[in-house]
Amino acid sequence: MGRPPLGGGPVFRFTPKEVSEMEKYLQESNNLLPAREIMMFLAEKFSASADRAGKVAVQPKQVWNWFQNRRYARKARSSKGSEMTSYSVMPHDDSVSTGNAAPSASAPSASAPSGKNSSDESQVEFEAKSSRDGAWYDILAFISYRKSEAGEAEVWVRFLGMGEEEDEWVNVLESVRQRSVPCEPTECAVVLPGDLILCFQEGKEQSLYFDAHVLDAQRRRHDSRGCRCRFLVRYDHDGSEEIVPLRKVCRRPETDYRLKVFHERMAEDHKRNDMARDPSHAGPSNAVNIVPEKPLKQPKLMNVNTEEVVAVPSTSTAAGINSAPEDLGNDAGKNGADEPKEGKSTASG
Repeated sequence: MGRPPLGGGPVFRFTPKEVSEMEKYLQESNNLLPAREIMMFLAEKFSASADRAGKVAVQPKQVWNWFQNRRYARKARSSKGSEMTSYSVMPHDDSVSTGNAAPSASAPSASAPSGKNSSDESQVEFEAKSSRDGAWYDILAFISYRKSEAGEAEVWVRFLGMGEEEDEWVNVLESVRQRSVPCEPTECAVVLPGDLILCFQEGKEQSLYFDAHVLDAQRRRHDSRGCRCRFLVRYDHDGSEEIVPLRKVCRRPETDYRLKVFHERMAEDHKRNDMARDPSHAGPSNAVNIVPEKPLKQPKLMNVNTEEVVAVPSTSTAAGINSAPEDLGNDAGKNGADEPKEGKSTASG
């Protein structure tokens, strides 16, 4: 379907030790986003470790992305699929900072500087593209607005999970939009070639969400691990191509209508399958009688002449009637002679 990401070059990874420590914080916070101070502490600690000597320093954004991705992975893993799958995450190396969804609204502890809580998750509606790295982040709040020198509207935004030092002015028309939607395991059917998506890219120095377009889709049968489909995408910011699983893809809200049609068709298919298994649920026009009908008794054949009517058993004379119709009168006379008188009926008149 395409070449490997970034020409097969190395990508940013968290070490197994770092992953284990972040997992511990995630469990202690009951799968909620830890406070910003904790993420900054972890970023500084990881950067100063001997394992990262001579390597690029870990940024708080990368730690934040990892927590967001892992939180969504856990939620998706516990949710039930509507078709053949009950899991949404493919097995993957825990040391890789992979993502299942765009940065989603979440609720860190009450000690977070932003003061947000778990109710914020349902309140996040927009995302913005940062001019610093070109990646997209959820918007926690619109702080102010202004007109640029070119007369374009700009807003001062605060990104979810980040501090005041990360606030920035962004262009309303170019860099603010409705939040992208993480794909559920059964929604792979609505991701089509040509679609604009938000895709998680694992770079050499950082792993972030960028705009991309779907070039091709390879459909595969789902199993207990979830969706196994693969998508060839091209990132808009650098033109690189990559084959990604569904867990790295976030669809745009503009495809909601397509998802609605898909769910309606799935419901119709389920209904049709239910009727096939139990015909009693079908309507009158679709009713199927699977009980064999009792065969009707075959009536006796009658030979008729101008003088009398004689009952002829079908088992003894049917072949004779078909083979020699010219002897019908003679056979009738013979049979009549053998029959008792009570078996005859004389024609009146």
